[in-house]
Order: sequence, then C-alpha cells, then structure tokens
Amino acid sequence: MPIINTRIGRRSFIKNSALAGGGMVIGFSWLASCKLSPEEVLALPKEWFDFNGYLKIGDTGLVTILSPNPEIGQNVKTSMPMIVAEELDVDWKNVVVEQAPLNTKLYSWQIAGGSRSISSSWDALRMAGATARHLLKQVVANDLKVPMEELTTENGVIYHKKSNKSFTYGQVASAASSLEVPKEVKLKEVTEYKIIGTDRKNVDGKKIVTGQPLFGIDYKEAGTLTAMLIHPPAFGTKLKSVDLDAVKKMPGIKDAFVIESYTDGMERQWSDVAAFTELVVIVGDSTWQVMSAKKV
Repeated sequence: MPIINTRIGRRSFIKNSALAGGGMVIGFSWLASCKLSPEEVLALPKEWFDFNGYLKIGDTGLVTILSPNPEIGQNVKTSMPMIVAEELDVDWKNVVVEQAPLNTKLYSWQIAGGSRSISSSWDALRMAGATARHLLKQVVANDLKVPMEELTTENGVIYHKKSNKSFTYGQVASAASSLEVPKEVKLKEVTEYKIIGTDRKNVDGKKIVTGQPLFGIDYKEAGTLTAMLIHPPAFGTKLKSVDLDAVKKMPGIKDAFVIESYTDGMERQWSDVAAFTELVVIVGDSTWQVMSAKKV
C-alpha cells in the first residue's frame, strides 16, 4: 500500500480544525506537489502554501469539497473532488461540491490552462482524502482501544468487525478535528478504487441545462458596463474606417474607441498571432445595446 508524507520540512500541506456547528474541516494545497525535495519546497512562493482548498465533514456525514479552480468544460470541478472522495472512502452520493469564490489572495492561482490540473494535484488531492480518513479512524481506534489495522472503512462508515461495531464519519468528525495530523498516511492501491475510473455525472450538469448563473459572463457588480470588440472579418484584413461619433449616439452607449492590439516594441509571447492589429471597442449599459451598436 502506498504511503505519502503529509508534511515537507517546516510547512504542512494539511491542517484540520473544527466546524462551528460540529464536524471537521481539512485544508490542503491544490498546487504544491508532494514529490518536491525540501530544497524545492522552500523555493516555492509563500502564497502556494496558503491552504486553498478544503473538505468539510459535517456531523450528519455529508462531505463538502471546495473546488477553487475554474470549470471551463474540462470537468475538473467533478474529477478533482472524485479523487479526494476516493481516498476518503465516502459514498459519492453524500458528496457536495462547491465552487470557491474569486479570491486570489486566499486561493491564489485560480486559473485554467495547460491541461495539468489532475496530474499536478493528484498527490495532494489523494493525501487530503487519506488524511481525513486516517483521523476519523484514529478516533474510533482510541475509543475502542484497538489497533487501527483492525478498522476498515466503506461508504463513510468505519467498521470494527471483531466487536461488530460501526461508526459513521459524522459521528466522529468533531472528535477527529482535535487530533494532530499524522506525518504520513496510507493511500489506496489502484485495485481498491471505487470512484476513480468510473463515470460520474457532472456536478454542475443540472445548473448548466437549467441556465442558472454560474459562468463568468453572468457575474455582475453595481455599475458594471458591457464592452465588446469588433475585428475585421478575416485574417490579414485591417480596419479601414469607423464612425465613432455615430456609435456614441446610440442608446445606452457610453464610449467607443480604437485600440492597437500590438504596439511598437511590444514583445509577443509564443502563442500570440498578429491576426488583428487594430480593434474597435464599444462600451455600453447592456449586451443588447452594445450588440446593436456593433451593426452601425
């Protein structure tokens, strides 16, 4: 059975605390890899060690896993929590996934890109679930005064077959929050997986098909305006002329102007293309008003 360290040097990937209403919360890093050397860990930016993800186990046994990274169709909001739930050994139907709010100071790197979300977070996510399971089992072992090796877990329940006793995670979660995090925990073997490698419905599926506001384009702040770009209809063509004054007279339009996408001396990145060097920007009160102004 694989064993993974929960601490590297003086910094810990895992921390646990009690919930106000009973239960426990486990904090863990989604970004820092568990396979780094102590020297590499010390060289990482300090903000990477802010615990930017967590799982909560309520006294009812319901497990909530917070997903800080944005979901853009790659299903990380479903697959990342699946990894945590696997090592926690909890029934997936008792798992609730929540999207973390935008807070880069707390959660740092809230980005999507590079197709490395799972590979870079694999160890940290497994460790988070395994650590929580270890702490829950430790409570029962202490209570029954038996070795932890005599305990098994399945679907959010801890079993001691010799005494024919069982405890739900919810029953022992509060007590587990007071225990010290172990230096290392055991991970599951691949042959023991029940969630990883199986089909699960997208946790946002119902919200998506019912049009609930969960996309960035739906986010609104008081006084927010809508801005749209107009570019030439084909690569290689350029802006010939635009009547900005006429656009500004349209209902709800606050401003219209031309910007240069590449200014003189600007250093381009590897993925940049010089398709459109000039763009027209229209700013207005609403999407419809700006779209109408684009037709002028």
